[in-house]
Amino acid sequence: MRLEAARRLGYEVTCLDEETGYLNEIRSAGRRVVLMGSISPLNDAGAYVLATDKFYAAATLAAGGHRVPLGTRCLRPGRFLGYDAQTGQGPARAFLERHGLPLVVKPNAGSRGRDVALVRHEGELWQAIDRVWQHDYLALVQRPVLGVDLRLDFVDDDCVAAYVRRPVVLRGDGERSIQALFEAADPRLDAAWCAQQLPLEPAWQRRVREQGMSPATVLPRGQSLCLEEVVLNLNRVCTCERVLPVPEPWQALGRGIGRCLGLRHFGVDLKVDSLEQDPSDAVVIEVNASPLLVNMARLGCYEEVVGIEQRIVAAIMEARG
Repeated sequence: MRLEAARRLGYEVTCLDEETGYLNEIRSAGRRVVLMGSISPLNDAGAYVLATDKFYAAATLAAGGHRVPLGTRCLRPGRFLGYDAQTGQGPARAFLERHGLPLVVKPNAGSRGRDVALVRHEGELWQAIDRVWQHDYLALVQRPVLGVDLRLDFVDDDCVAAYVRRPVVLRGDGERSIQALFEAADPRLDAAWCAQQLPLEPAWQRRVREQGMSPATVLPRGQSLCLEEVVLNLNRVCTCERVLPVPEPWQALGRGIGRCLGLRHFGVDLKVDSLEQDPSDAVVIEVNASPLLVNMARLGCYEEVVGIEQRIVAAIMEARG
């Protein structure tokens, strides 16, 4: 979509990696920018690295007066020398003794909800940490934060997109299977997705499979199936509801978060009670230094997303002019 936006603005687009399409050049009137995947060139390298390190980003935001989840870190054994107190499962064990269950485990880096787990039993905690260590040297263990998931995306001081994440809710009609209901509820959740991704979803495992149901099960008329989770992500069993207009106090909060981390282009994930609350009471779950709007486009907002991407491309080219 960013490349489509560049073409619509009249820029020349050249793919520099035909095998994957991951590296592209945008050129116009002597200006040249190379895009590597979805990484935003509007952010400098230092701000990007800081934002993608969830532990250090949270520490920076807390020092700036923002609320962040309470948590600890567990370094993978063998990664570093001299940090014995932070290495292994010891920090998680001490955190568990102080705060109890449930807890959230997530990788320090990464996106799309990969390896993020809500654990309700002690054995699940150690398994979740081990899973994170397979792909990341640092596992975060945090207390869950309840509330509504609010996402705000910014380009400089402009809030260009805002939405609330909602769990998918299916309502049985006594005729269609759960899979058919999924496909009708969300255009992204086609048969291939249901076959490949649905069995891996914790909400599905806990709320559906344990009851002996499958994607082929016909949900009785009047019965609802809500795949509610503490951790929601649009790349999982989750949809969204646009927020228009975004109240100015929430925009001001988002701008302050971006400035705290030194970002120009970013997305902020917040846990809130409602949009009527004092924004300073919201908890910053994490900040994305290269936010994507692919899921919003797939949910029926393609042209609006391309319009937002045009603003991003214009800012990129102006910065390189």
